[in-house]
Amino acid sequence: MLTIALPTGRVMRNAIDFCEEMGLPVAKLRETGRQLVVQEGDFRYILSKPSDVPLYVSHGVADIALAGSDVLRECTVDYVELADTGRGQCRIVIAGPQKLRVLFSGHPSELMWLKVATKYPHIADSYFSEMGVQVEIIHLHGSIELAPTLGMSDCILDIVQTGDTLIANKLVVLKEIAPVSLRLIASRQSVSLKWQQTMALLKTITTPKGETSYEH
Repeated sequence: MLTIALPTGRVMRNAIDFCEEMGLPVAKLRETGRQLVVQEGDFRYILSKPSDVPLYVSHGVADIALAGSDVLRECTVDYVELADTGRGQCRIVIAGPQKLRVLFSGHPSELMWLKVATKYPHIADSYFSEMGVQVEIIHLHGSIELAPTLGMSDCILDIVQTGDTLIANKLVVLKEIAPVSLRLIASRQSVSLKWQQTMALLKTITTPKGETSYEH
């Protein structure tokens, strides 16, 4: 039995398509309803909030999982990354009102003490710290685009796919931080004890973007 954690929400369809590409049974998975655990043949799927997926792997509850690289950059848990699926692509960006473009195109010291709203406080802190800039990070859990509009923050750090939400809230991309895609990860225990089974799945990936096998 191999247990696989998958993210619900925006990337769930991409994750299921990728499982099918690996030759896994997904018929029940495509019609789960409110089920959070689905068993098909020798595979058990755990459906989880995206930010919780790496935790299932790090605690050994799931053998492998699919998780966004944004989620993996934000978390600090233990896992082994096996491959970049190339699916679920979007970007981590800093966005804000048009008037802030001049600050982000100038010297980093111009950014001191900006208020940055984000669902990714760790990524935001790392980015600005590497620039030697101190900012005030406001941790929100949703509707990040509202923060500059309501005067809560100067700008936001968030993931962007189409950019339509930014446009609707009169925000523009000020800085690209990193591309985002769905990654295949495994628990350290599964890499040791179920390596042959895991490798058999990896070999079925026909169009890997990068079969890296490095450790977090």
